[in-house]
Amino acid sequence: MRFILFLALFCLPSWGQNPTHDPIEPREDYNFVLGTHAIGGKYNFGNESALVDQVKHVRGMGSNILKISLGANALKAYRLPPKKANNTLEFFLATPDFKQVFDMDFKYVFAWVHTLTGIKWRNGFSKYDEQTIYNEMYEFASYVLKEYSGTGKMFFIGNWEGDWLLHKGYDRYSTPPKSDVKNMTKWFQIRQRAIDDAKKNTPHHDVSMYHYVEVNLVLKGMEGETCIAKSVLPKVDVDFVSYSSYEAIKNKNYAGKKQALEEIFAFIEKRLKSKEGLPFERRVFLGEYGYHANRYKPETFQKQFDETKEIMQISLELNIPFALHWQMYNNEYDKKGNSKQMSLINEEGEKRPLYYLHQSFYKEMNDFLAAYKNLNKQYPEQKLFNQKAIKILKSL
Repeated sequence: MRFILFLALFCLPSWGQNPTHDPIEPREDYNFVLGTHAIGGKYNFGNESALVDQVKHVRGMGSNILKISLGANALKAYRLPPKKANNTLEFFLATPDFKQVFDMDFKYVFAWVHTLTGIKWRNGFSKYDEQTIYNEMYEFASYVLKEYSGTGKMFFIGNWEGDWLLHKGYDRYSTPPKSDVKNMTKWFQIRQRAIDDAKKNTPHHDVSMYHYVEVNLVLKGMEGETCIAKSVLPKVDVDFVSYSSYEAIKNKNYAGKKQALEEIFAFIEKRLKSKEGLPFERRVFLGEYGYHANRYKPETFQKQFDETKEIMQISLELNIPFALHWQMYNNEYDKKGNSKQMSLINEEGEKRPLYYLHQSFYKEMNDFLAAYKNLNKQYPEQKLFNQKAIKILKSL
């Protein structure tokens, strides 16, 4: 199987060719755990926006997990026409492409949502500011719950790598001032309260929504230094935590990766307030992981492939609810403009080996779920699914 996957690396379309969207086939109603992103991207193919084009590839690949951006720079990132909007709901409704991809049959929908009100959390909150931020999140959450009532969808609303927001200038060695920690804590508290209230007050059924905080410098907290995991999370009644994991997964073997992630997840979970009514056993997931490759060094693609499979397997072994690979279309380039080759479909329109890895995984696991349900009249427990998924991954 691996030979076939890598043979595809050299037998695919030439520069700029439009890759065909694989057929969107029915999927079993189950959490496949492993997914990818459709955040921006420096290219797209055909006449549709980079958002719709990319999301169709995510779905055609076989995934039932979607992650997109609804941030202020999303239109530029997806090369959509600029729109005026005073809040997230206005922004969403003014851009039909967002509604189009939300309407697709993804069961799990993740969205980066910050604010379009112009209020900056770092400056603190007046009563007006607090109410404005609350209203923005409450109105968007209420709309989504009503609009998708009865669909079985599960929405996760959160932020991009929060420690980079907390650390000015992306300086991981700096110590954020106490005022910034206090104001960020307040920002997350308001957002969580708005979503919780929307769920209580909005009539809906068979649809759910959760708020997550994404962190990315947890090792600092484990060493006693200021970061979100140590200094903010204990004061926020958050539903889930997303971990952007690059600090933990680079330059380590399999055992090193697994140990680092186990320790980080345990550190985070110990700092979370207990909360009832959540759908998964664990409350921390891999919101982002991935590895670079170099098109002029073919051996780096083999290493990228192997390390990605390792993270996928570790995620299943650790029973986390999601592990989201970065990403479908590439938007990572070095200072010379060279692609870091992190995508499942590259700039030339080639579906990379990692695309086929995910696609094969979804096909095998979907067949397993269908057969199991046919025989047992119900789906397997997540533990059994994970055990089977690990066996399948090892065979790919």
